[in-house]
This record gives sequence, structure tokens and C-alpha cells, in this order.
Amino acid sequence: MPHVQPLLDAIPAEMLSAACRAARQIRSASDAVIATHIDADGISAAAIAEMTLRRLEIDHRTLFFKKLDDRSLSALRSDDPDLIWFTDLGSGLASKLQNMPAVITDHHRPDIGAPRERANGQQQLSDFTRLAHVNPHLHGISGASDLSGAGTTFIASIAVSDENADLSPLAILGSVGDLQDQKTRRLEGLNRAVLSLSVKLGLVEAAEDIRYFGRETRPVVKMLEYSSDPYLPHITGREQEAISFLLGLGIELKEGDSWRTWASLSEDERCTAIDALRAHLIACGRKPATVERLTGEAYTFAHEERGSPVRDVKEFATLLNACGRHGRAEVGLRICKGDRGDALSEGYSLLRDHRSALSRALETARAKGIKRMRHIQYFDSEDEIEETIVGTVAGMLLGSNDVDRTAPMIAFAESVEPSDIQMVKVSSRGTQELISKGMDLSVAMRDIAERVGGVGGGHNIAAGATIPSDRRLEFLELLDELIGSQLSR
Repeated sequence: MPHVQPLLDAIPAEMLSAACRAARQIRSASDAVIATHIDADGISAAAIAEMTLRRLEIDHRTLFFKKLDDRSLSALRSDDPDLIWFTDLGSGLASKLQNMPAVITDHHRPDIGAPRERANGQQQLSDFTRLAHVNPHLHGISGASDLSGAGTTFIASIAVSDENADLSPLAILGSVGDLQDQKTRRLEGLNRAVLSLSVKLGLVEAAEDIRYFGRETRPVVKMLEYSSDPYLPHITGREQEAISFLLGLGIELKEGDSWRTWASLSEDERCTAIDALRAHLIACGRKPATVERLTGEAYTFAHEERGSPVRDVKEFATLLNACGRHGRAEVGLRICKGDRGDALSEGYSLLRDHRSALSRALETARAKGIKRMRHIQYFDSEDEIEETIVGTVAGMLLGSNDVDRTAPMIAFAESVEPSDIQMVKVSSRGTQELISKGMDLSVAMRDIAERVGGVGGGHNIAAGATIPSDRRLEFLELLDELIGSQLSR
């Protein structure tokens, strides 16, 4: 397929070699288990893997994990499949997977013992393992902003057959779900090469537009009322002010009995609203960088029904997160594979529940209080916020107008995973400005978690850990010291 060649040309030779090795292992399997994460990126990646295996007529099933640990690895080994395909996870334990018949297509930082592919024709370390490992970090590419887990899985799928190019929208879905368009307000790096392929195939549309959530499904009044990035002074959180603002621009809010959405506005109306919102932010003294965040590249699935929650990619990703965070990741997987009936209806119901849960959790976190240390800030939700959404809450708090953004947000929630001792889930969120100053939450969370008897990892801007519950104070003190040393370099 000629459209695929520019993407192949953009992939570093060693990474493409690793993907081809993974493809050979996938094609040779007689049956497979897909092990994936529960978030939007993991669900999208699993859908790519499932459809790749289905086209090869390889028997398979998918298992979802909040995290990989020794207990989950033992369960996977006992299944004794011909192939275990880890998507959007696995790299953090790659050195423990050497003797498993496995493929890893992940974008999280690999552990130090992970083997590297070499393309110089010499015998490779990976030749002595049963593991094929594809990860952008192994080739100098950021897994936080340039390629997602779904994107890495898509590269392996393309290596299996270029006929899988039609799965590229799922890679875009995973990248947007992983917030990889946040830094520059558009997808960059290898994500952009995947996007270009999807656009050429007529599967995804990319256009400059407002960046707020809910372009397709949320009444435009509610879209402005719930706006947060950037926060709109005197409009965010105030329904009547949002109504007055739009009416003052001559924009009708209803069409018949139905509230109009952003997508239903005319192009002239959208341009008028964007210009007025920019002027409003400037009048309120917001910095140019903040005003710029109002618009960016927005992505639409061209063949989905207008007004559907799966047409706007950001809304689709939120729908998947709602499924995964509330224990129904398999519903999101069915939606990714094309179920627009029962699965989509259930997913939309889960999305409504997810929004309510986040609203309650935000109130809980604020009531608990955010405590500031020298270089970090944190809140401890104890058992009052689910561990699956506490990271999202931390990110929402850090993005709100009344919270200090000069320190990463750390959040605790009691873990419900079976364990011999009581464990606590730790989530962390940062900002691009903190990253530019040297902060790397992936390194910090992993190192400090290991020092207190836990495990951790993730990305420079968002990472997580699981640690013994009685060592959280020690964890905070050590983390505060390490983040401080990162920022002082």
C-alpha cells in the first residue's frame, strides 16, 4: 500500500527491525493472549492487536490489567499460550519477561535490563530471548509525546501486513487519550506520521478548532461552562454568564427544542466565538501562551455519525477511559471494534457515571485539602476516591485556576488489589513547564517506589506507583527531595 511508505520511512531503522521481529513472532503463533492496560490508550492498543490477530485467524483473548506485577505475570504464565502480546504495558518488567513467548508494544520507560535491537547484522542480545520488544524509548523517541502504546502496537501491526493501515484511527485514538497532543496542541513525532497516513486514507480529519471537550455532544453553553484549559474567568463554572456571552455574540443557543453543540454552529459562528473568547482572555490579563491554548488541532473520525460521542476523538477517548476506570474495559474494546449498538449505549451510560464520579471525587479532594511540601504538593483521599480515577482527579486539580502549578500534584488512594500487606496507589501529574525545568515523574516515581518496597513508572508528565501503605510519609519526603534535585539541575 503506497500510503504506508512515508510512515515506514519515518520509523528509525532499529525500531522497524524490532517491529519486524515482533511481526514474525505474531505470525508464527497458534494462539495468543493480549495483556493490556485499562485506559483509553491500552484499550485502543488491544483493539489493534485483536483485529491484527483476527485477520491472521489466530485464536486469542484479551485480559486487562491496572498494572503488571509478579502475581499477574504468574497468572499469564500459567495460561501457557503460544504468545503473550503486551500492549501499552510490559516494558517496565521487560527483564523479567525474557523467557516468555512474548511481544511487547509499549511506550513507557523500559527497565534497565531490557534488551535493545541492533540493525548492524551482528548477533543481537534479543536473539537469545523469546521476547520481541518494540518501544520508542529504546530508539531515542519520547513515549510521552511522540508515540503512544496504541501507536507502537500499530507499528507492529503494519509490520505484520500493510493491509492493517485501516487500523490507524485507533492509534490516533490512543495518542489523544494519552494526552500526547497537549504539549504543542497537536500530535507530533511518529504520531504525526500515523496521523498523515490516516488522513490520506480518509479515515481521520484534522482541523484547527477550539480545544474544549464536548464539541460533538455537549451543548455549547455547557462546553463553555465546564471549560478548564484554558480557564475562562467569569464564564467557567457559571452557566448564566456562558449563556449571556453567547447571546451577546448573536449565537442562537437552540434549534427547535434541542440545544446546539459546537459542531452544529456555522463556521462563521465558531470563528466569531473563538475571536471573542481570545479577546476575553486578553482583557482578563491572561498570558499569550494561555490564549494560544484555546485552539489547536482537533481530530474527527470522518465516518462516524454527527453528534455521536465516537466522532470527536477526544470524546471517544474519554468514553474509553470511563469504561476502563469503572471496570468495564471490555465494553470499550467492543466499541473500538465497531459495536455501535449495545456496547455504545452501555459506554455512554458509563461515561455519565464517570463524570459524576469525577465531580464527587474533586469535591472530596478539595475537602481533604492539598498539602504543600518544598517541591511537591499532595492530597490523600484514603479510601474515599477510587484508585482508578485518583490520577485523573490529580490532573484536573493541577489544571484548575485556583491551584498552584509550580509543583507536581501527588495523590494517594487505598489499593484494592489483593496483596499480602496493605498497599496504597500513588498517582502524580506535572506540567510541561516543570518538565522543561528538568522534572521527570517516571524516573522519580519508579526510583522512590523501589526504595520503599513498591513499584512505579510511567511518563515524565504523569506516573504512578504502588507502595506499602505505612510508608507513604517516607515516600513523600524522598520524592520531595528527588524532585527538588531534578528541578535544580
